[in-house]
Amino acid sequence: MAEITITRGFDIPMTGQARKELDILPDTPLVAVLPDAFHNIKPKLLVQEGDTVLAGTPLFFDKQEERFHFCSPASGTIKTIHYGERRKIEHIIIETDGKNKHVSFPARSLKDLEKANPEDLQEDLLKAGLWPLLRERPFNRIARPDKKPKSIFISLIDTAPLAADPLFLIQGKEDLFIQGITCLKKFTDGPVHICGNGTTDLEKSLKGVEKHVFTGPHPAGNPGVHIHHIDPVNRGESVWVVRPQDLVLIMSFLTTGVYPQRIRAAVAGEAASNPRYVEIPWGAPLTQAMGKISKDADVRLIAGNVLTGEKKEKDGYFGFYDTLLTLIPENRERRFLGWITPGLKAFSYSKTFLSALFPQKSYSFDTNRHGGHRAFVQTGLFEKVVPMDIYPDYLIRSILAEDIPEMEALGLYEVVEEDLALCAYVDPSKNDINAIVRQGLDLLEREG
Repeated sequence: MAEITITRGFDIPMTGQARKELDILPDTPLVAVLPDAFHNIKPKLLVQEGDTVLAGTPLFFDKQEERFHFCSPASGTIKTIHYGERRKIEHIIIETDGKNKHVSFPARSLKDLEKANPEDLQEDLLKAGLWPLLRERPFNRIARPDKKPKSIFISLIDTAPLAADPLFLIQGKEDLFIQGITCLKKFTDGPVHICGNGTTDLEKSLKGVEKHVFTGPHPAGNPGVHIHHIDPVNRGESVWVVRPQDLVLIMSFLTTGVYPQRIRAAVAGEAASNPRYVEIPWGAPLTQAMGKISKDADVRLIAGNVLTGEKKEKDGYFGFYDTLLTLIPENRERRFLGWITPGLKAFSYSKTFLSALFPQKSYSFDTNRHGGHRAFVQTGLFEKVVPMDIYPDYLIRSILAEDIPEMEALGLYEVVEEDLALCAYVDPSKNDINAIVRQGLDLLEREG
């Protein structure tokens, strides 16, 4: 078991961590599928408003890879299809019938799964719309079915601010997780890497995998950091990344033949009235999970964590990959000379305030950025929060210059948005680093 200690990084001390209590919520009259949850696909609809669907009925496919199907998570009727600008499909709303009818797929016993060949498993996962749970680096796209990865990574830790604990998300379903690792091995000639903190019974019980222990501040739990230190990705190579909770969903489907209709997620953040874990229908409305919030409350809803999540409206829905809903107060106040106040209740990475005297304390965070965007300035701060052997300052500048050879040389193949997200937090110029990284990845994928 290899042990790797991360020294560069930073834990943002936010209040509002979800309590480890599972609240099982009832079915909802509406669920939704959001095509935007899948990056770089071009959806082609297979249904129209008024159609009757089952759980597992394909709703649309990707025009660029027609084997990628995206399915309904519940049985019912297509209530509404929302279009945005240029007829872009934004939401497909399904009115559920409460009968939980589903498309029937082959159910396999564990012995059948041991004998099954990967092509058959792949075909079932593609037809059922669960193949997108397997993701590929570089570019963090849906895994390509025709290309074997050189290895597969599973992370049992998540160090992002207020992140859901992957082990709590699969609590009670550890057997499915262990069996899932056996199935994953069929898809690669290389090893399956399990990355954790080395203290859990589940981690100690795993066999036939390569185990690694990562300790240190965020982003020590990011798969990108694990890949960088264990099996870096070069041009022409690929590795897969699978989240533990996704592997459990895949195994639930393969052993029962039923499209999984419920997921677990965490509700966290200072503005959450009841921060906890919930079990909800897949694609449920956010209002079902977030609890009571006053109509007048000015709260920002974020699907994901505060570094990489997506801003949502109160009438929004959980997306395909969402396992965390963060609620923080909105703050548009402009404070005159706020930087000269003592700041006992304010936190600063640069230790500007007296709060730096209490490093173990958690603080209230809101949406105020305390400054506007300005010209990009090279400060050397990025290197302090990126635990990789790359030069993030120069990498960002090469993306802005659209210099593809320089991007490749500086390691863009090894990162995705979440790996450099802390750069945006510490950047005094308030640049949207995540958007810049995505811009570079899209350019590299298209032209590289």
